Amino acid sequence: MLKQIICDKFVEQRVVFHKGLNVIAGDEIASNSIGKSTMLMIIDFIFGGDDYIKKNHDAVDNLGHHVFKFSFIFDENEYFFYRTTSDYKFVTVCDENFQAQTNIKIEAYTKFLQEKYKCQIEELSFRNIVGRYFRIYGKENLNERKPIQYFEKERQKDSVVALVKLFNKYSEIAGFEKQITKLSEEKTVLAAAAKKELIPNISKSLFGQNEKKIELLNDELTKLKESIVSAALNIEALVSKDILDLKKKKSSLVTQKNVFESRLKRTLTNIENKNINAKSELEQLIEYFPNFNVERVIMVDNFHSSITSILKDELKNTAKEINTQLSILNNEIADIDKLIKEKLSIKNAPKYTVEKVVEVASKIKQLTDENGFYAKKKTIESSMKTAKENLDTYREAILTEICSQINIQMVKLNKEIYSDNRRAPVLSIQGERYSFNTFGDTGTGTAFANLITFDIALLELTCLPALVHDLPLMKNIENNALENIVEIYNKSNKQIFIAIDKVNSYKKETGKLISDRTVLQLAKNKILFTKNWNKDL
Repeated sequence: MLKQIICDKFVEQRVVFHKGLNVIAGDEIASNSIGKSTMLMIIDFIFGGDDYIKKNHDAVDNLGHHVFKFSFIFDENEYFFYRTTSDYKFVTVCDENFQAQTNIKIEAYTKFLQEKYKCQIEELSFRNIVGRYFRIYGKENLNERKPIQYFEKERQKDSVVALVKLFNKYSEIAGFEKQITKLSEEKTVLAAAAKKELIPNISKSLFGQNEKKIELLNDELTKLKESIVSAALNIEALVSKDILDLKKKKSSLVTQKNVFESRLKRTLTNIENKNINAKSELEQLIEYFPNFNVERVIMVDNFHSSITSILKDELKNTAKEINTQLSILNNEIADIDKLIKEKLSIKNAPKYTVEKVVEVASKIKQLTDENGFYAKKKTIESSMKTAKENLDTYREAILTEICSQINIQMVKLNKEIYSDNRRAPVLSIQGERYSFNTFGDTGTGTAFANLITFDIALLELTCLPALVHDLPLMKNIENNALENIVEIYNKSNKQIFIAIDKVNSYKKETGKLISDRTVLQLAKNKILFTKNWNKDL
């Protein structure tokens, strides 16, 4: 729990907190701009928030940068820290005298709080847990119709997911979501491979045609088996993967051989190129074209001849290297032919029949592969459909369970708040959207009382460690209801921080209770900070 906050800019420099209800009280004339909401925002800052910097920048503008020293108590041990407005993305760990020991990032600090408050929830940060339910003027979570909204533009889907995580039920849904993501990725990979023609992409009708072809080819293969005389014949060896792989390798080598032969032909042509003595023929042109520059043409021809001479040795070396490569390829092709022949050497078996066996087996394999990829795609699509249906069913069951727990708890709390059998608020979640209201009652006071009821229900049902409720939530609630809400606040074992004023307008017992639980009293003549920048100088 939060134990204390110390700041030399406070009029009352040290504020001490306790378990349960902690009240920031205003005066009887409901004075504004005395620091009630600001103090709650500072509490949010101590719990790792940054709205005090971003939304209350007037404090820094007028006071200059300042330091908050504070401590928490967990399991009877006190932990000391300070956080500055100038370097608010870090928190300083201190000794008991608030002497700095080490600086840690705000993420590490909130992780520490999450661990100590025992609210470690997978994929849900500490700020996402407490920030939603620290309802302070200036934040974006004061919409009484959207109790689980963190900020104004948050999608309802994200709000619902955060609620499911708070109830520690999301890991069960995440399993289905991960399965769907994995299947979706596999489907994408297959589609991309088919688009690049790395795997065959066939239709349902072609799949059926392939099935019929495979059946016919299997019948043909059976007849070929029966036609081979030798009793020692091993048909499986003939259609084995070895032979198919050898043929594939031979095809690749033949392709390489063709490339080298083409290069050799071009190289030999360049080597055999002879100079053409065109001088005599060119001189005859002078009779018809007196201005024709014969010497220029001869000069170009001599240049080409000199280049050919220079490159001839290099071309000969290239031809030699190509012949060497061709020799290697020819040997490898011959070796493969020999291996294939050995594997296909069947005594007294007709060569045509053996070759036909290999051909038929290759066709069966090709068609089986095509259908295999199609079947894989269909299996993935079917699995995705089933997983999505299971996810929808399971998510609906979890959301129904969560809503039921909250609504039951709100009915119980509503009976404590109202004595006239008034209807309790109802949370309903349908898919990714939700609603929150009281049927038949759209009053402002009821709506904010409902919001408070919802928060208290979550405080009791989940690991939510604390609540902050600012004055705007309470000022429209009728006195009798608010008096009962204060009683409920006071029963909590978790810390609740509220701002309230005009305490004497409530019944005596409530006024005493608020007075007993007040940790900071503010008034027009006793504001939060040592400087009041809201007055004209």
